[in-house]
Parts: sequence; structure tokens; C-alpha cells
Amino acid sequence: MARSVSLLPMALLALGAWMLSSLTQSGFVMNSATPRGSKVAMRGFKDDFYAWKETLSSEDQALLLKQAQNEFNKKFRASDEFKKSVSEDKIESFGKVLQKFFDNEREDYKKDVAMKTPDYDALQKKANQVAYDFSLKRAVIEVDRDADRRWSFATDKMKLAEDKDEVAPNSAPLEEVYLFANEGENHTNNVKQLEAMKKAMEDASAPAEAAKIKKMLEGFKIPAAGEDFSVQLPRKLIDDLKATAGGIAAQKEGKSDSELDEMWWKQAGELVAGYYKQREEVEKDVEGLKKFFRSQKDMPGKTKADIVKQIWKELPKHMDTPVAPLDEEMLVDLAKEPAVIEGEFKHSWGTAEKLYKSEAIDSFGNRYLLGVFENKADAEKAFDSWNKEYEQAGKDVKENLKNWAKQQEAELAEEQDSVDRIRKALEEARR
Repeated sequence: MARSVSLLPMALLALGAWMLSSLTQSGFVMNSATPRGSKVAMRGFKDDFYAWKETLSSEDQALLLKQAQNEFNKKFRASDEFKKSVSEDKIESFGKVLQKFFDNEREDYKKDVAMKTPDYDALQKKANQVAYDFSLKRAVIEVDRDADRRWSFATDKMKLAEDKDEVAPNSAPLEEVYLFANEGENHTNNVKQLEAMKKAMEDASAPAEAAKIKKMLEGFKIPAAGEDFSVQLPRKLIDDLKATAGGIAAQKEGKSDSELDEMWWKQAGELVAGYYKQREEVEKDVEGLKKFFRSQKDMPGKTKADIVKQIWKELPKHMDTPVAPLDEEMLVDLAKEPAVIEGEFKHSWGTAEKLYKSEAIDSFGNRYLLGVFENKADAEKAFDSWNKEYEQAGKDVKENLKNWAKQQEAELAEEQDSVDRIRKALEEARR
């Protein structure tokens, strides 16, 4: 027993001597993977160890170093020198140094384990922190059906002209406000140009639409000198006139002012006349299409088969060749469909000048079409009605989730003992 007691201080001193040797060797490099807490603890131990070392005599230091260096030398271990020891108070004070080091290491280990232990409720906490806005926003968008029709007819005319290697005027009706300076010489030029335009429309070579253009010009008056004025004009027409003026200016070499003026008024007159002619034709087509859809007649009790038979009855009056007989199977299928489908009689998409599209926009920017209506008030009502149902559905979902959560919590409460045991086992396994 005495041997065992004496070996413990010797082992502690040997451990201290080994640490001292490791810390003082020039080639020693601390492992970079050592945790930060261990580095701090090791530095603290180093300071405490050096402080304890200063209390030893030179003989004691030499003895401990020799014992540490010959720890695995069997011959030395059998000698009396190996069995020598420093005083009991030195051994006891060194034991306190080691105890402090091991206590610090234990605390650091506990902190590391606590940091690595997962938070089992992290997802639930995260979900509780985030509040999403699922409300909808209303959007009422005006749909200019006349503009759609104009674009369709104008595009068709331009394509037909292109097929014939001709150029159809672009009759886009978009207008912008143009400001004209009207001081001094500018006023004089404005008056002259207006009169020249009127006179050009009276010329025999003027286009057929000249009378209408002149009437429009007669209704316009140049303000008094010094008063600038603005005119709302078709942007496309003005752009074309500017391009024409630029082309004439490029040909001024060798031509007199009167010749250039004649070129300008001739080309500008043709350009203006062509623009308004095309624009008027497009407007007639637009009105004709609306008139066509508005001419629909209600035919209660009639089917599509009745309509086809009526058309086939009229066809021979307008054709030089015999009309093929109708397919009986087709007539049977058409007889199942009413002549006028419910809700499509004189449909507003074909008859209205403007319509209003009602949309709902969610918090993610997604848009949902609720319908197309003839007036803005109906479009707004459609959103209000739909949004009311949407909000109620959201409340129902929240209530269902709340009830589901309660049910899950109740089930977890019944198994809480098992959960606690598992958590405790996991925590103990990490110690």
C-alpha cells in the first residue's frame, strides 16, 4: 500500500516533467485541431506550472527531469534515485495545479457538448418568428377593345399592301401634344404655313380627302404673336412629316426655294391625306365589326343545326354551282347545341368599346384573373366577393392547423416520458 501511495506523487511529477519538457522544446508545435478552450486551458496550465517550478530548488528540478527522461529505463527504475521524491508540500501544490487544469478541461468539454447538442424545437421556433402576408391586392385593368380592333385591321391592311409590294400608311391614332413657339418671325411663319396648307388642299391635284382636311384646318386659329400654343397631333404622322422634310432638305442642292416648297406641300399633302384615309377606313372596319356582333338575334328553341340548314337554303341564290348536301351525322351533332349559348348572346368582347379586367395579386406577385366586366364597378365587386371567400378559406385553414397542432401536442404529451428518456440518453452519450 505504501508503494502505491508513493507512486502516485511520482506519476504526477513525471507527468509534469513531461509537460515541461514538451513546452520547452524548440521543435514543439501545438496541434492546430486542438479546440480553442483546450488552448486556453493549456496556456493557463503553463503559467501555473512555471510558477510552481520556480518554487523548486535546482536539485529538485534536475531530479525530476532525470526521472522523466529515464521513465522507461528498467535499470534506472530499479535504482534508489528513481524512488527519490521532492517534499510533500511540493507534491501537494503540484496536484492542485493539475486539478485546476483538469477542471478547466472538463468545463470546456461540457461547453463543447452543449454547443453540439441539436435544438429539437428549432424549426418550430423559426416558424413562430416568421409571419407571412397572404393577403391579396386588387387590380382593375382597362382593356381598350377598339384599340385591339384598330391594331388588327391596320396590321391586316399593311400585310396586304406588303404582298402587293406597296406601302400602306401607318394610321396609328396615338396623339401627343406639340408646343409651337409663336413670337416674332415664328408667328409670321406659323400664319403663312397654315394658309399654305389650306391653299394646298384647294389645288386640283389635292387628294380626295382634301375637303375634310381643309375643314379641319379652318377650325384652327393661330393665337396672337407672343402666345405660344400647343396642338395635339398624331405622333406617327408627325414623325413621317419630319422624315419627309429631312428627305427634301437633302435634295436642296440646285433647287430654288419655290421648288422645294412645291415638293414639300405635294409630299406632305399626300402623306396627310393617306394617313387620314387609312385611319378612316380602319375606323369604319372597327365600327362594322361591332355592328356585326350587335346584330346577333336571340333564337330560343333553335339549334345550330337549324342555323346551318337556313344558310344552306340561301346558298344556291348566291352560287353558280350546286351546293353539296349536308352531312346527316353532322346535323345530329349540331342539333344537340343551342343556336345561342347561354351567357354569350351579344357577348361584350365583341360589342364593347372598353372592358375591365379584374385581377387578384398575391404577396408573391402571382396574378389571378377573376373575370372581364363591362364596367369598373363590377370588376371591383368581383374582387371583393372573391377576396371575402379567400380570407374565409384562410381562416378555415388556420383553424384546421390549430386543431391539428393541439392533437399533435396531446399525442406528444402522452409520450413525453419516452421523449425525455431519449433526450437524456442522447445527452449522456455525448458526455
